[in-house]
Amino acid sequence: ALGFVPHLPDFPFDPQFLLALVLPPILYQAALLTSWHDFKANIRAIGALAIGLVIVTTLAVGATLKLLIPEIPWAAAFALGAIVSPPDAVAATAILSRLSIPRRVVTVLEGESLVNDASGLVLYKFAVAATLTGTFSLAQASVQFVLVSLGGVACGIALGFVFIAVHKRLGDPFVEVLTTLAVPYVAYILAESVHLSGVLAVVAAGVLRGRYSPEIVSAEMRILARSMWNILVFLLNSLIFILIGLQLSNMVERLS
Repeated sequence: ALGFVPHLPDFPFDPQFLLALVLPPILYQAALLTSWHDFKANIRAIGALAIGLVIVTTLAVGATLKLLIPEIPWAAAFALGAIVSPPDAVAATAILSRLSIPRRVVTVLEGESLVNDASGLVLYKFAVAATLTGTFSLAQASVQFVLVSLGGVACGIALGFVFIAVHKRLGDPFVEVLTTLAVPYVAYILAESVHLSGVLAVVAAGVLRGRYSPEIVSAEMRILARSMWNILVFLLNSLIFILIGLQLSNMVERLS
């Protein structure tokens, strides 16, 4: 609705800051609720979708755009394909929870939606770099993709164990909740600062901590944390759609 309200005030913001603000907690909550046993049992299907399908979607969207607008550079077309290729983790969880779908299918789709952002973001960075420089190396991109992905997972696992060790020594439920809130931001910012996948770091830390949750989480802290995470994620998702509406309003006015 906001997108069609004329003459709304412009609301500039830093996209990188907004990404770091909203993405880590949303991914982390979804990862916390993911069963490690089910995730590991379906890792092949999840990997094929999270990497293979994202690449195929990127190529298909890029080729379609090039066909419709021949003057657009290939790299720019693939950049758009990378933007739209990974399905959203929150949307998948919200929709699947309302349908009677076999548990394995739900596990695969939710697991894939957790890690496909890493594939999409890496492809997007390569496409933008190719657009700006005019060069692209498939071998170099493949090696960097593997290093960025595995490095992000390793970073998330290491930080997950650190926070688990810290959590065992905390005795106050409110401090414990604040500590859990810090985990996704620390994992994401640390991984991104060393040019690894912040998305996979957050997911790895969340899945690991969810696996050890029964050993370190008290009943009082569990109730507080679940309420806090539900409110926070709902608030961030609402903020995202409001900002999209505010941006869309100015874009609609500029369309010829």
